[in-house]
Amino acid sequence: MKVSKLWWLNTLLLLLLLFLFVLNMAGGVNWYSPRLLWQSDHTLAQQIMWTIRLPRALAAMIVGALLALSGQLMQTLSQNPIADPSILGVNAGAMLALMLGSVAGFSLSIANTIWLSVVGATLAFLVVLVLAMTRQGLDPLRFILGGTVFSGFISGLAYALSVLTNTTMQFRNLLVGGFSNTNFKQVSFLAVGLLIVLLISLFNRKGFTLMVFDDATARSLGAQPGVTRLIGAIVIVISAGFSVAVAGNVGFIGLGIPAIIHYLHPDSLERNIMPNLLLGASFMLLIDLLAKTLAAPTELPLAALS
Repeated sequence: MKVSKLWWLNTLLLLLLLFLFVLNMAGGVNWYSPRLLWQSDHTLAQQIMWTIRLPRALAAMIVGALLALSGQLMQTLSQNPIADPSILGVNAGAMLALMLGSVAGFSLSIANTIWLSVVGATLAFLVVLVLAMTRQGLDPLRFILGGTVFSGFISGLAYALSVLTNTTMQFRNLLVGGFSNTNFKQVSFLAVGLLIVLLISLFNRKGFTLMVFDDATARSLGAQPGVTRLIGAIVIVISAGFSVAVAGNVGFIGLGIPAIIHYLHPDSLERNIMPNLLLGASFMLLIDLLAKTLAAPTELPLAALS
């Protein structure tokens, strides 16, 4: 019965993803038919579909999947249902690292953007972990409270830096989120990041699932809590780092999507990985569509919609 329910859920979510992908491709300042992608006439509309809308839709889909997976992992590893990379300062750390790197003179090429973002996410995550650790181990309440305070502090530093250096418009996408100017090279890096975190998650899904128990129980069932948390942290910072590098500081998805999936299909982490990925990708496609159509020709920031 559970297998049948999960199969139907994944099928429905896949159909929703395909529908929103086509809708996202069609929508914008002007609405175009997706059929332009395979027509032979080389019109301006066809160029827009291939060079602007297609990489943008692919990037939105992958970022949504990455953020949903990182939120699911963070909630499981911290045993806290309101844990999320954006709430706990991981996204803000990646954003600040990118801004500092730019101010310091680094050219924000795709490669530099990725490694700066991942380093920033890692440092932020380590700080939050230190704040949450007690002699008895990780305190979930301190994890959330410390992370929330630290996230606000980091975000404040990022906004202050943008004002002091007069780079607010330059870092607009980083500060408020957005997929404008996304290209296929960024999509390829995102695809590599998604492949890495998926492989790590699938190979370690049993250990991640056992982390819903306390450390003693998890050990008795064959898990290694310390190693599992370290691997989970790697997945989280890669997911958040790659996402912020392309889409900026986007919130809610890592918090809301796992909660929705848990409500629709309350089951273990390993069985809910695919539904989380599909719904996260679908939700980001919808939000991006609203961002570029609600106030066209002006594009709304993702932070205002997610």
